[in-house]
Amino acid sequence: HHPHACPRIINTHTPTYTNMRIPAPSSPPPLSPYGTFTGSLFQYSSSPSLIAFESKPPAFTTTQTKNKCILLGGLSDGPIPTPYTKQLEHICHSHNWSLVQPVLSSSYLGFGHGSLDRDTNEICKLMNYLLCHSCGGGEEEEEDGVEPTFALVGHSTGCQNSVHFVKYGQEDLVKRTKVIALQAPVSDREGPSQEPQYNSNIEYARKLKKEGNENEMMPRSAFWAPITASRFLSLQDVGGDDDFFSSDLNREEMEDKLGHIGKDGEEYGLNVLVAYSGDDEYVPEFVDKEQLVDKMCFAMNSQCSSSSVKVARPFMIPTGNHNLSKGEGDAERFVEAVGEMLSNLPKQSLPAEQ
Repeated sequence: HHPHACPRIINTHTPTYTNMRIPAPSSPPPLSPYGTFTGSLFQYSSSPSLIAFESKPPAFTTTQTKNKCILLGGLSDGPIPTPYTKQLEHICHSHNWSLVQPVLSSSYLGFGHGSLDRDTNEICKLMNYLLCHSCGGGEEEEEDGVEPTFALVGHSTGCQNSVHFVKYGQEDLVKRTKVIALQAPVSDREGPSQEPQYNSNIEYARKLKKEGNENEMMPRSAFWAPITASRFLSLQDVGGDDDFFSSDLNREEMEDKLGHIGKDGEEYGLNVLVAYSGDDEYVPEFVDKEQLVDKMCFAMNSQCSSSSVKVARPFMIPTGNHNLSKGEGDAERFVEAVGEMLSNLPKQSLPAEQ
């Protein structure tokens, strides 16, 4: 249930109990719907205090894994952001990769006063921490010749994070990032731009910015979460910092936003999967999704050395909804495609029997 690009009021169905004892639930809560995870919880930044959760393959309980897949959710998500999180963990483990699920300052409702710059900075902090404390050093472990490597799986606004990271992330960390999967790289502007209030909201936000008040909050009628004028414009204004995936961007604009993926990706040996759902509820009806995903991949590959070089490839999921929770087998197909990309990289050998 994802609020990405969706103007709505949160929790309209929850009755408010003002100074009353909370009643017992009428039915038991479901068992963790997206899975239960076992691993290490650690603090990768002390200022601000940020944590992440790493689940390692069972064979590596006492050994460190060199390869880390980092899962980045969308607006309002935290750890365990998607229904396929457990399947992704399983496929990572089968290739001797760890799955890492961070809390960023922008997790949950923190995105409303954040930016892609802040997110990229924190993703770099996380990767630096993993390299120093969790990727293994020492002589005996260098034998299989596997360098510490990262993969990013972005869902929804996590796709913006992944694209932004390649352009602005710490260079040695970007070079270690060999796989990026974008699942539901959807415009945060096109959906809301169909709403009657859209123009007046944008005008109000621009006015605040013009007066030097871009860090003041928008009225609650403008958005379903507390949000500054600055982040609101980033998400919903034409050409905002988050505006990577809108279907009305022309070829030149899109190449300007996405061309670095192919240019840097070819140099660093990066592979990018652009997974788009045919039935994504946050994409307006008038958008031709297949054409859009091809256009995005074309833009990403536009600065490769030749037309035969393809860093990014499209992956249409015809029956898929936004978070792949509905169509039969959709989540599995996506996760398998990620696994295929991991399988093309050098595999860390299993630790020797203790």
